[in-house]
Amino acid sequence: MVRLWLVVVVAAVAFTVYAVIDCATMPRPRIRSLRRGLWILLIVILPVLGAVLWFLLGRAPAAPERVARYRGPEDDPDFLGEQAPERPRMDKDQDDVTLRDLEDQFHDTDDDGRSDR
Repeated sequence: MVRLWLVVVVAAVAFTVYAVIDCATMPRPRIRSLRRGLWILLIVILPVLGAVLWFLLGRAPAAPERVARYRGPEDDPDFLGEQAPERPRMDKDQDDVTLRDLEDQFHDTDDDGRSDR
């Protein structure tokens, strides 16, 4: 029975110490309800209950982490510096004309290929 109480006391002390360290190192925007000093005082005065209250009421949920998306160097204008090629803007009419020219070239090439056979 003494061993059981010893394990319970050690677990309670470890939980309280963990709560104090967590509260002391938590960034200010993530602390809710009370100020940091009051939370630490509450955790120390009411060891297990104060720690449970800290984890339930004192901590704000963490903001979702942004997933880093791979960007190649060609996607980063700062990496390319002044070597970045200027891409000319084409309006809708120019785009249609270019597409028609390409289609005509394709059909011309296709017709030439059939006449040789």
